[in-house]
Amino acid sequence: MKKKFLSLIIFLALCFNASIASAETNYAELYQKTNPADFELVHNIDPYQNEDYQKYAWSPFPLFRLSSDVYFKGQTIPAGYYILTPRSMNGRDYVFFKEAGKVKFVIPVVKKELVPVDFYHSNIPEPKYTKWQSFCKNVREGFYTIFRNSSRKAPPPSSYITTEIIEGNMYLIVVCYGETKYYLVFKSVKE
Repeated sequence: MKKKFLSLIIFLALCFNASIASAETNYAELYQKTNPADFELVHNIDPYQNEDYQKYAWSPFPLFRLSSDVYFKGQTIPAGYYILTPRSMNGRDYVFFKEAGKVKFVIPVVKKELVPVDFYHSNIPEPKYTKWQSFCKNVREGFYTIFRNSSRKAPPPSSYITTEIIEGNMYLIVVCYGETKYYLVFKSVKE
């Protein structure tokens, strides 16, 4: 009887914790509390991009296409293609919207959390290769392992982007990069 009672208490405690964890985040409040970036970049150049060029043969960051203008606290981000680059500056997290190698916009992250363990495996489909494509891929991979000084040094971290409309006139963009999720909130109408 004591074991059943103890099991029931533990079960109820877990259910209570799960309900607290699944409570919906108030993104409108997070948007209001978030301040724009308090720094400027010299000539709009990302100070850490040289490190990225030394590690990877190509840009490791995801390319994102905005189909309509979005607004963040007086900044208008026009529709177009941007490379989203998460960075930590002055103890805060930001996402740089880069275009043609230059930082166009610096947007603060409103929420940050870890990506679930099997997230990329379940959300990004594995490419299906023909026999010839598999052969070429294996030869290419073998070439890169033999000649370690080639331009390809490390595979880029996995990345994934989702967007959704929240609370009527707001957009939520979630950038999953490596092991971290970055949440960005925008308005769909000018303030």
